[in-house]
Amino acid sequence: MRIENYLGFPTGLTGSELAGRAILQANKFGVHLSVPSRVCGIGFENNYTLVHLDGGETVTAKCLLIASGADYRRLDVDGCERFEGAGVYYAATPAEGKMCSGSDVIVVGGGNSAGQAAVFLAMHARRVLMLIRGDDLYKNMSSYLVHRIEQTPNIELICNTTIRRLNGETHVQSADLANSKTGEERTVEVQGVFSFIGADPRTGWLPSEIERDTKGFVRTGPDVVQSPAWQARRYQPFLLETSRPGVFAAGDVRSGSVKRVASAVGEGSMAVQFVHERLKHM
Repeated sequence: MRIENYLGFPTGLTGSELAGRAILQANKFGVHLSVPSRVCGIGFENNYTLVHLDGGETVTAKCLLIASGADYRRLDVDGCERFEGAGVYYAATPAEGKMCSGSDVIVVGGGNSAGQAAVFLAMHARRVLMLIRGDDLYKNMSSYLVHRIEQTPNIELICNTTIRRLNGETHVQSADLANSKTGEERTVEVQGVFSFIGADPRTGWLPSEIERDTKGFVRTGPDVVQSPAWQARRYQPFLLETSRPGVFAAGDVRSGSVKRVASAVGEGSMAVQFVHERLKHM
């Protein structure tokens, strides 16, 4: 809930604060924000990209930047879907923190998002059980965050463990856990389960002309040099350019990107320069 590794903010800031400042800054420079216009697909006509909106409108552009991010993965656990919003959550905000005040909760995941959620929830919950499938929290999490977790007395790290089933009537009341190494199973009483097990890219709306990797993330730069659209051209794609000339991708949606806020902001800044350079050849 608090970004603590973003340059220039030594005390950290929340995602909503960063987004709010970004909107104000964009407005200052004359950016037109069309909300809530939803893109349902894109097409191509000559050297132009046609962006189709769900209201029936079409926006025509010479260049397009795809920065649609990713969606959180759902827990594949018996009873999970039934309790979504009633004990199963995919974000740890002050609202969830209040609901779990004084009770035990589970955080599933071993990445930075899971670590940040655990530290935040520890300020509200009596105890936070942090479940990871492996046995090393340092593998996928920033060391500063691991140190914070180790120094928080009411966070308990449980390795090699997954949830088998969630139990309750109208709200989560307990979870059945299983250790993959020992085979031991046990049931713990909890009021909340917070899932941070990765994300899937929001690329289902993209046409086949925009190549993606096996996980659905958009390929760019060196990965698309052999694409048909580029073989017919005399110049090479820029680092953030996709298999379609003039179409770029930045942030979490891009294949091979570093899944961090600072990296996404940096790629967005780079893309602006690449767009200007590409327009010179169009």
